[in-house]
Amino acid sequence: MFDRKITDYLIKWKNKKQRKPLIIRGARQVGKTSSVLMFAKKHFDNLININLEKSEHLKFFKEGISLEEFEKIVKINFQQSIVPGKTLIFIDEIQNSPNLIKLLRFFYEEKPKIHVIATGSLLEVLNKKQGFAMPVGRVEYLYLYPFDFFEYLGAKNEKELLNFLKNVKSNEKIPLAIHKKAMDLFYEYAMIGGMPEIIKMFISNKNLEDLKTVYSSLFTGYSEDVYKYSSIANAKYLKYIIERAPFFAGSIINYTKFGELNFKSRELSQGFETLERAMIVYQVKATKSTEIPLIAQNKRAKKILFLDIGLVNYQMGIHKDYLTLKNFNDFYRGKMAEQIVGQNLLAQYIDAPPKIFYWAREKPGTAEIDFCLNKDGLIFGIEVKSGKTGRLKSLREFSKLVSNKRIIRIYDGEFKNEKIKIDNKVYNLISLPFYLTPRILENF
Repeated sequence: MFDRKITDYLIKWKNKKQRKPLIIRGARQVGKTSSVLMFAKKHFDNLININLEKSEHLKFFKEGISLEEFEKIVKINFQQSIVPGKTLIFIDEIQNSPNLIKLLRFFYEEKPKIHVIATGSLLEVLNKKQGFAMPVGRVEYLYLYPFDFFEYLGAKNEKELLNFLKNVKSNEKIPLAIHKKAMDLFYEYAMIGGMPEIIKMFISNKNLEDLKTVYSSLFTGYSEDVYKYSSIANAKYLKYIIERAPFFAGSIINYTKFGELNFKSRELSQGFETLERAMIVYQVKATKSTEIPLIAQNKRAKKILFLDIGLVNYQMGIHKDYLTLKNFNDFYRGKMAEQIVGQNLLAQYIDAPPKIFYWAREKPGTAEIDFCLNKDGLIFGIEVKSGKTGRLKSLREFSKLVSNKRIIRIYDGEFKNEKIKIDNKVYNLISLPFYLTPRILENF
């Protein structure tokens, strides 16, 4: 088990006075269960672990029950007692039992001192299909994604480098030797990705053939899942998207051009929305807003981010290049850089769902910013460059038109906060090396 930054949020949740049952959302195999188990081991005296993927657990909750009945079931069938403040009730894959989802409301209203965490990888998908009601206002959510780069460094036990990168200031010179080491490790991470099982296996033996087997099983698992939340007729669209979306990761797509000739854009659109609810893909919508709030242009083409860059690399058949990557220039047209930055950006949204856009002028083909978001009343314009150099034409146009902005370049150059001049006006430009992407939302 590896430490994840979600643990800090779990500790805050545990100590809240006005605490609600917690649901952790995330795609399958991103580490939800292991994160909760590690948290429980360190912060609770005992754990009641209800795994609803096990038929021997699920059978106890086929019918609606009261809290009193739940406690009796736990005491008799799990041979444990619930002690408020000392016991954590963990319900894994709660979407398999609408009856336990309903019960969360009563934990909040009648037993608020009992700590309850649930996980759900297909929660919103099955909610829409089956129509069961979530206890709105009675639960809170956290979101978990594959490892970001800082978590990867922690898994590799690079404690000193991680501490340095977390605290280095933009006016502080990063020694070239440290910069090179950090970039080498980032390229390594960009090739294998952030899926926990892959990282664990890579650290233990670096056997690339073993990694291929795990990537394959992950894809198989995601493809087989579609039959759980889709009709047989629609399953073919979902499987097709899972197989094809990695080839378009980091790219702006049009549904009509994405699918085969006999696939309709309407079905593909619905398929993408379903997989987005399952957190396997994220659709970055366009915005042309120059002030807050950022308003999505829903009819414009969307940029696709896939769950994990390692899965993208495997599906594209470039696993033979593992550990040889030295820069992102020309690596499948530079889109790898946008995928890995986008993936790390999503991973920073733990206590709220992300609202990330790309910024584009009304006329396609003009100024376009890779990522755009609103934070603390500022509009972030984020441009990803695959190398150390590159024109900032779109970022300059963005700077002229957008008020209350923060402009950021992500590249493989040095960390700095500099002044740039645009039409006789001076603007601050924050330049972040790729390995500092997990700090992208900070106030430099």
